[in-house]
Amino acid sequence: MLRMAFVMVAASVTACSVGEGFAGGAANIARTEHLALHRDTLADIALSGKNVPVNRELVERWVFRWVEFALFAERVARGDSMLDSATVVRAMWTDANQWLVDEYHEKLAAERVDVNAATVDSAFAAGDHRLIHHILIRTTPDMSPPQRTAALQKAEGIRARLVAGSSWEDENDANEDPVARRAGGSLGVIERNQMVVPFEETAYGLAPGELSEVVETQYGYHVIRRPVLDDVREVFADEITDILTVRMDSTVLQEIAGRWKVRVRANAPSLMREAAAAPLRVYQSPRVLGSHRGGDFTTADLMRWLQAMPGMVFQNVPSASDEQLADLLHSLIRNEALVREASEEGMTIPADSLEVLEDRLREEIALVRTVVGLDSAMAGLMDQDARLAACESAIRDYFRGVAASSVRSVVVPAFLAHQLRETMEWHIAQPAVDETLERIVRLRQERLEPAGVPPLVPPADADSTSTDSAGGGRDAP
Repeated sequence: MLRMAFVMVAASVTACSVGEGFAGGAANIARTEHLALHRDTLADIALSGKNVPVNRELVERWVFRWVEFALFAERVARGDSMLDSATVVRAMWTDANQWLVDEYHEKLAAERVDVNAATVDSAFAAGDHRLIHHILIRTTPDMSPPQRTAALQKAEGIRARLVAGSSWEDENDANEDPVARRAGGSLGVIERNQMVVPFEETAYGLAPGELSEVVETQYGYHVIRRPVLDDVREVFADEITDILTVRMDSTVLQEIAGRWKVRVRANAPSLMREAAAAPLRVYQSPRVLGSHRGGDFTTADLMRWLQAMPGMVFQNVPSASDEQLADLLHSLIRNEALVREASEEGMTIPADSLEVLEDRLREEIALVRTVVGLDSAMAGLMDQDARLAACESAIRDYFRGVAASSVRSVVVPAFLAHQLRETMEWHIAQPAVDETLERIVRLRQERLEPAGVPPLVPPADADSTSTDSAGGGRDAP
């Protein structure tokens, strides 16, 4: 249904960069407004984990995660709960916008799907959609002829008792289709081309209230009936409503794509594969993949949407066909347009739903504060500089613990981290990252060579100079 088709997106404000260096010296790899990551600190973190495979991707991810924790810590240090309504909506934007679109969906359904008594009567009489019950006596390919004969006789006995006046409810206890048995033998409303041929031909040959002869399919022997409408009116009405709603959803999505002029660029699939191959470097890439009448849809937008989808979707991007990637991109751009249209139509997140989101975010924030040790580090400290220094130390110890596998790994909630990066000052010096990686590799090699371990080397295909994907000089994992 419509509400299942969406992943949500929020607006962003750029407030960060990556470049050749920054005030404070090349020895600093990354910084926020008040905190800095020194290259010696990163090297120390990397060397804390003896079995950690050091490569460019891992080091860049560490740097990027450090930025997220540092931005998070700065807010914590100044007493910001990060639970104001605007932050909650943006930090929980997947769920928040899903609720918004659900509200829009209900509005559209109320306007377009009107299932009344006359609609139900008409749909039932037309017979294209049939609510069918069956009792199955299952057979398997390895059954002997006597076993198959016994199954057939069991099914024929059920039918005979039903004809003689036995209740369907009593006979359904023998149903070997467990799902149908729990539903009183019901298969729900079926349409043409949904069932195997012998079953469908029989089901569509029944008049209301009629019971079939025993029907054999690859699953076994069936006794099928088509109930009269008065016995199943409520269930039939609900299922017809669902069918009409699904049709309405499909129509709405097509209309939105047309109304918002959704377009996918011809080179988008190749750019999507490039992004999937180097996700840490295209976080804010402005390269345009497509558009709608509200603006361009960039690689940065794609990465944000993919972050809200199951990981398998992202993993399948490199091997997907051009057509599959174009379809995926079209649906994402269309869904972004849907979110905007829902907002334009005045849809808002209900107050009680906002409270639920706030509670979820509160729990996630508390977990990060506890695991990283920010609260314990700042305990009793009132001076702002002292609180910040304590946070910086806690983050360093946390990373050491993670590298040494002695501390539980956590992350700042993904879209809260996104908001922090978009609204606060931060910077990563890529040359310093590259130099530190080389130093870490050299030191690890010196430590491991005496034990006969092959030397570690940076990936041969690593490209530390790429700026095309960074967007205005910004480059982040």
